[in-house]
Amino acid sequence: MKRPDPFAPLAPLLASVRTTPLHPLLFLSGDDDWIVAEGARRVAAEFREAFPEGEVSAYEATGEGVKEALADTATVALFATNRLVVLEATELFRGKGLTAEEVDALLDEAEEAGGDARLVSRLARKAHALAQAAGVTVGDDPEDAARRIAGRVKRADRAGALAALLARALASEEGTETALDRLLDFAQRAGASDNVLFVHAVSPDAQHRATQGLKRAARAADLSVPDEAARCERLAALGLERAIDRKVLVEPEVFELLSGRGRLAARPFLLDLDRLIDAATGPRVTAEEAARQIADESKEYGSDFVEAVAERDLSRALRLLAKLLSGASFTAFRPWGGKEDAPSAKKGPRGEAAFFPLLGLLAAEIRRMLALRAALDERAPSPSAARPADYRRFVDRILPALKAPRPGLPPLPLDAHPFVLHKAYLAALGWTAEDLKHALTGLEAIDRGVKSGAGTGPELLEAWLLSRLPVAPAHAVASGRAS
Repeated sequence: MKRPDPFAPLAPLLASVRTTPLHPLLFLSGDDDWIVAEGARRVAAEFREAFPEGEVSAYEATGEGVKEALADTATVALFATNRLVVLEATELFRGKGLTAEEVDALLDEAEEAGGDARLVSRLARKAHALAQAAGVTVGDDPEDAARRIAGRVKRADRAGALAALLARALASEEGTETALDRLLDFAQRAGASDNVLFVHAVSPDAQHRATQGLKRAARAADLSVPDEAARCERLAALGLERAIDRKVLVEPEVFELLSGRGRLAARPFLLDLDRLIDAATGPRVTAEEAARQIADESKEYGSDFVEAVAERDLSRALRLLAKLLSGASFTAFRPWGGKEDAPSAKKGPRGEAAFFPLLGLLAAEIRRMLALRAALDERAPSPSAARPADYRRFVDRILPALKAPRPGLPPLPLDAHPFVLHKAYLAALGWTAEDLKHALTGLEAIDRGVKSGAGTGPELLEAWLLSRLPVAPAHAVASGRAS
């Protein structure tokens, strides 16, 4: 049975970029980032095929992006017959509620920015976007706007800091409201010409005035689907297209197995399918092979990733992170002693929703390691305590000595099982207390970065891993694995 083409709604846009004079405005939306990006790529490819001497330029709707994109659209190309100006505008059309956490995260980051003028400028733009999302006009009175925003989320004590940030927005940088007005003005006034502005966004707020305005003025296409069943059908169609492109046969059951793993998003689905195709022994991917891959990946645990980070094993940590966030469900802790027949632990969230629980596991382990490392530095019973010790010696001699009350020193905040403490102790020997402090600060920055929109969780955590794990004392890794 022929599956519906998930990109069929693109037909009006594809036809539009082949015909001159060009319609001045195209608008593409959808509920999946990969689907929308692929749709935008196909529209650009169609334009290039229709106009071999044409020019394609791309902008993001942040800062001066909208202004520059519109200027490009209105300019006659000197060395091209026609021009397609692509504007990625997801953030511009996103409806957001205002929360105390957003205000706190923004102001905390501003406090830590110090004298970094570039970072403060970026945060000031974020503050203006936050005000816009809250429906508060800053205008010439940032103090009043700050009081209204802070009062709404019960953060009156931080109104002064917010007002200072709102007041620091550079006049040369356009805020969200100005950019939207500029874009809507173009939509109302522009006529057919040799150039076209192509705006695309993921999950735009349907009630947003800009979303409604663009859909009225533009030739629009929406790649969203209505429910979970339609998402599964869309993934199967994408999988069939990928199989044809790669000249392999894929059993239909494979698509059902992969789409049943969690988040019904195109990117992880196609990554899993590509891995299956690469690993296949012949020109056919079977359901048995897909089930085997899923079973293998389901044996990864959140604690495995934490252990890899603690041992500063970069390649293993990156591999486990990709698996745990690829869409499969995961279990936080491996059964005691690695016994798979033990009662299974409670399953965690699936796919990218597992990021914050995973970050919490990692932060807890780093805190435990820091407490042990600090205690070893301050109150180790003997120099040999700072060298790897087996479990029995650690439990009988080292741990009681570390926990024993000593004048002038606070009690050691460790209540975990001795087995857990022993693993943390072995791992902590490969870090200095300063390293662990910086690591914990970095994890807190990741949490704030995700909540403030500085980046996605996987991106920020991967960058942190690359900056913190390249160097690992050999004895620490070896001893940790031996345990």
